[in-house]
Amino acid sequence: MLKLGIIGTGAISHYFIEAAHASQEFQLVAVYSRKLTTAQQFASSYTNVSLFDNLEDFFQSEFDVVYIASPNSLHYSQSKKALSAGKHVILEKPAVTQPQEWQELIQIAQENHRFIFEAARNYHEESFTTIKKLFSR
Repeated sequence: MLKLGIIGTGAISHYFIEAAHASQEFQLVAVYSRKLTTAQQFASSYTNVSLFDNLEDFFQSEFDVVYIASPNSLHYSQSKKALSAGKHVILEKPAVTQPQEWQELIQIAQENHRFIFEAARNYHEESFTTIKKLFSR
C-alpha cells in the first residue's frame, strides 16, 4: 500500500482521497496546509494522519506519493520540491503555467527515479479511443 500525502484542503482533495482509498492501494498519512488549523479541520474525518504547516517538514515525512491540489501558481514549485525529496507526484490541473516548467519537472522526476502525473484526462487521447474500441466489441 502506498502512503499518500496531500497538499490542498479543498473538496477536490476529499474526492481524490475517497477514490484512492477505494482502490485499496493508497492510505492517507500526511496533510499539509499553510495553517495547521485548516489541516486539522480537513483531516478530522481520517485516522492516523500527520499534519503539517511547514512544507519542508511535510516532504521529510514518511509517504510515497503526494497529491498536489494547491493554488495553480504553487504547482510548479511544490512539485519540484516533492520530486527532489523523493516523492512521486500527482498534480492537479493545470500542472504548470509554462511548457519549460513541465519539461524541468519531467527531468527532475527522471533524475530521482520518480513519476509525475497530471490529474487530468483528455477524452481525445488515443488511450480513450483504444478503451472505447475494446468495450464496443
